[in-house]
Amino acid sequence: MSDWQLYRRLLGYALPYWKMFLLSVVGFAVYSAGNVLLADLMQFLLDAINDTAQSDKGVVASIAYRFWEGGEGTRLEFARVAVPVAAVLLAFGRATGYFAGTYFMTNVARNLIHTLRCELFDKMLGAPCSYYDRHSQGTLISKITFNVEQVSGAATKALKIIIGEGLTVIGLIGYLLYQNWRLALVFFAVAPIIALVVSVVGKHFRRYSRRIQNSMGDVTQVSNESVGGHKEIRIFGGQGQQSDRFRAASDYNREQSLKLAFADALSTPVIQSLLAMSLAVLVWIALNPVMLADFTGGSLVAFLTAAGLLGKPIRQLSGIQSTIQRALAAAEDIFAQIDEEGERDTGTYTVDRARGDLAIRDLSFSYPGGERPVLQHITLDVPSGSTVALVGRSGSGKSTLVQLLSRFYDCEHGAITLDGVPIDDYTLDSLRAQIAVVSQDVTLFKDTVRNNIAFGALQRASVEQVQAALQAAYASEFIDQLPEGMDTLLGDDGGGLSGGQRQRLAIARAILKDAPVLILDEATSALDNESEHRIQRALDEITASRTTIVIAHRLSTVERADRIVVMDAGRIVTQGTHAELLAEGGIYSQLYHQEFSD
Repeated sequence: MSDWQLYRRLLGYALPYWKMFLLSVVGFAVYSAGNVLLADLMQFLLDAINDTAQSDKGVVASIAYRFWEGGEGTRLEFARVAVPVAAVLLAFGRATGYFAGTYFMTNVARNLIHTLRCELFDKMLGAPCSYYDRHSQGTLISKITFNVEQVSGAATKALKIIIGEGLTVIGLIGYLLYQNWRLALVFFAVAPIIALVVSVVGKHFRRYSRRIQNSMGDVTQVSNESVGGHKEIRIFGGQGQQSDRFRAASDYNREQSLKLAFADALSTPVIQSLLAMSLAVLVWIALNPVMLADFTGGSLVAFLTAAGLLGKPIRQLSGIQSTIQRALAAAEDIFAQIDEEGERDTGTYTVDRARGDLAIRDLSFSYPGGERPVLQHITLDVPSGSTVALVGRSGSGKSTLVQLLSRFYDCEHGAITLDGVPIDDYTLDSLRAQIAVVSQDVTLFKDTVRNNIAFGALQRASVEQVQAALQAAYASEFIDQLPEGMDTLLGDDGGGLSGGQRQRLAIARAILKDAPVLILDEATSALDNESEHRIQRALDEITASRTTIVIAHRLSTVERADRIVVMDAGRIVTQGTHAELLAEGGIYSQLYHQEFSD
C-alpha cells in the first residue's frame, strides 16, 4: 500500500466519530486563525504608532476601527486600548481552539486505536492454527502492543500537528498572498526542494521502522520465553545464554532506532536551512525601494512576521515525518494481519448433540510447509460409546490425528465423518461443541477457579454443576483448601498449582462440558499413581456413555480400552484388544514390556 492508501484506511476507522473529528478541525482552524492574526496585529500597532493613512487596511485593524469610527483621540490612543484587548481575545481564542482541537482529536484517535486493537485481537482469535505456526508468541504480542501504539502516534500526535500546523501554514501563506502575492512566491520556490527532502528521508524512516518492529518482536519473544521458563533457565544455568540473546535483540533494536533518529535529526536542520535562505532572500527583495513602495511600515513588519512564523509549523510538519512513517509501517503490518484469511468455516450442518460415531477414511496429512507426511492412509472406525486408545512412539502421528478431528487443520486427502456427516460440513461451533479435550499441556487463565472450569460456552453453568465436576475430577479437596475456594484468583497459567492439580481442573472442565466425544491426550501424565488411580475411576464413569479417544504413553492406562490402535511413522500398523496385541508380539508388546521392565 502507498502512504495515502494506508492513511486513508486508518482514517476510515475515524468515520464513526466524524462529529468529534469535525469539532477538532474547527478548533484547530480557530487556533490557526489566531496565529495568523497575531502577525496582523503587528500591522495594526505599528501603523497606529506612525499614524499611517492606511492604518485600517489590516484584518485586525479593519475590525477594530469599526468600533472607533473616527471618535475622540488619536489613532495611537485608540490602539493603546484596542491592541491589548485584541491580544487577549486572540490568546483566548487560540487557547480555546487548541484545547478543542487537541481534546476531540485525542478522543477520536483513542477510539480508533481501541477499535483497531480489538479488531486485530479478534482476528488472531479466529486465525487458523497455521497462522500461529508461522509466528512466534512474542511476535504476535508485539503486534497487539507495540505496533498498535506506533499507529496511535500517527492518530494522535501526527494528526494534531498535520491539521493544527497545516492549517496554520495555509493561513500564513494566504496572508502573505493577501499582503503581496509576488513576494510570497519566493517561499514557493523552495517548496519542491523541501518536498524532495521529505520524500527521500521518508523512505529511510519506513525501512528503519520495519526493522524496529521486527526487533521488538524478538525482544518480546526472548522476554516471554525467559519469564515462562525461569526455572529451567536457572536449573540448567542458562542465564548467560538468555542474557546474550536478549542483548543481541535489544542491541539490534537500538541500532535501528539510532539510524532512524539520525535521519530524523538531519532532515529538520536541512529544511530549516532552506527556510532560512528563502527568508533571507525574501527580506532582501522586500527591502528593495520598488517593493517598499507597496508597503506601509506596519504591513511590511506584518509580512515579515508572518513569513518568520512559517518556520515553526513547517519544522513541526517535517519533524512529524518519522512518527508518521513509524505508524504507517506498523499499520501496514497490522492491516496485513487483519487481511489474513481466517479459519475456514464453510459448513452449514448443525446438531444439538451428536451420537458420537467417528469414521476416518484413507486420511493423509502434512503440516503446512512440511515435506514429510505426518499421517498416511489412516482408516479407522470409532463406534459411539466405545473407547479407542492410540499408542505408539513419539512422532507417530497420534496428536496430529486428534487435531484433525477438531478441525484445527483441514484434511488434505481422505475424510473424517461424525455420525456419517463429513466434519467439513459441520459449522465449526457445532462440531467443536461435540468434543471435549483434556491435553497434557493444560491451559489455565488468570481468573477464578470457577471461571476456569465454567469457561467460554460453559460460563452459564451453576455453582452446583461446577462443584459436581470438581468432585468427579477429585479436585474438591485441594480447592476447598484455597483461600477463597472456587473464587480464588489463579496466577498466570494456573501459577501456584501443581501439575497434577492443574490437570485435574482441566479434567473437571471437560466433565462439565459433557460432550459426546471425549479426547484424552496424556490426560493423567502429570499425576502420581494414587491420583491417577482415582481419576481413572472418574474417567471410567464419564467415558461409559460417550465416544472416547485416549492417547497415552503409559500403556497401563489404556489396558481397559475397547480397542487399542498402534501407530508408527504416521500409519496404523495394528489394532486389537490389550490381550490380542500382547499375544501378537509386535510393537505394542515391545512397548508394554519395556514400560513394565522400566
